[in-house]
Amino acid sequence: MNITLIYSPFCTPASPPYAITRLYSFLKNNLNKSYNLNILDLNIFFHNLKFQKPNKETLTHFAQESNKIYSQNNNLVVDGKNPEFLQECLAEILKSKPDVVAFSLIYSSQCFYTLALIKELKKYNIKTIIGGPAVNSKLIVIADFFLKDEIELYDYITKENVYHDEKKLNKLNYNVILDYSIYNKKDYFVPELVIPLKTSTCCFYQKCTFCTHHGNGLYQEFSLDDIKESIIKSKAKFVFFIDDMFSKDRLLKLAEIVKPLNISWMCQLKPIKDFDEKTLQTLKESGLKLIIWGVESGCDRILKLMKKGTNKYNIQEVLENSKRVGISNVVYIMFGFPTETENEFIETIDFLKTNDKNIDLISTAIFGLQEGSYIYSHPQEFEIKEILKEERTVLEPKITYILNKGMSQEEAKKFRDKYKKTLEKINKFPKTYNFFREWMLVELN
Repeated sequence: MNITLIYSPFCTPASPPYAITRLYSFLKNNLNKSYNLNILDLNIFFHNLKFQKPNKETLTHFAQESNKIYSQNNNLVVDGKNPEFLQECLAEILKSKPDVVAFSLIYSSQCFYTLALIKELKKYNIKTIIGGPAVNSKLIVIADFFLKDEIELYDYITKENVYHDEKKLNKLNYNVILDYSIYNKKDYFVPELVIPLKTSTCCFYQKCTFCTHHGNGLYQEFSLDDIKESIIKSKAKFVFFIDDMFSKDRLLKLAEIVKPLNISWMCQLKPIKDFDEKTLQTLKESGLKLIIWGVESGCDRILKLMKKGTNKYNIQEVLENSKRVGISNVVYIMFGFPTETENEFIETIDFLKTNDKNIDLISTAIFGLQEGSYIYSHPQEFEIKEILKEERTVLEPKITYILNKGMSQEEAKKFRDKYKKTLEKINKFPKTYNFFREWMLVELN
């Protein structure tokens, strides 16, 4: 049997895909030689067909132009037409003569091209599988199988039904070492290849009222020895640990593992008091160059409503400590959280201005209500009077809401635009680096 794993257009072409690389490694560990595995990053394939690789001076222009191209092609799919390079992408898939094609969907922007590809593959009677956090009901209907995890994929391929046989389940090799050397590093739109790695299945905290990233999944940690071997096997110099969150103890263990490898790395953290100066100094000495902090707000009432487990005082202290030891700070900020007032919006702006010297880049977003979040299930606690759904052709329904009090999404957008220059003045790096954080890591080396 020939199996091809696909990462579809469109998303930022800065690094190889994590999910299908992990799937590839797991299957390679457990399938016998009668199965042929292939892996295709069609996202980077499309980008290399369509664009010239940007340099630092043209990166902003590329980001603007590529967003237009994504939108145009997605609209073609909505209208029932073929997106650009569909036949070229299909030809790449057919080269391996697949019996099964499995798609990994991380972003909703990948759903459109995936839909077009599945329709084409059906003409060849090729079985299609979809999996990942961006999978929706529209795709589940058209694909042959919906994948929840790598074991389900293994079962679909082998027909062994290991989920119902504990002996077979326990015999599977779960020590997954990723090998990013299977990709051509020159294909990616970044000066030096930055590989993504995860050290756990999901976030262990799972209390933020707005979040659905964890999917209410069981938190399990991967072997740090496997992480080390993945870096060595991939010959990586730069690593982005893409976990949503780390505990202090886990992060210190990771730092101990990677320090001898002489790599530069970055990660995402919550700014809690655990990250004191001594801890951050240890992390810096292991190669940590950049932290993306989930700050979200500079207002304690909003942080409490988010159940972030943080406060303004500790956030400021952590940012100061990080900067003091020589680590660069990117901060996530969420405007328009339900019940946020104009004064509280300005309180966050003032917080950012006060901490100007400790912030290198601000990444702002407007709150969006997501099905599966605590807020969605308990709207009354957040003064949400009514939740509305608008049907869409390819994606799940668009969710909007009406508030009893506080700023609406539209008002929050207008306020953000009003303070655009204030926010950009704080940035020490181009705001485009919010979409190309890999560039920032490489530049900091």
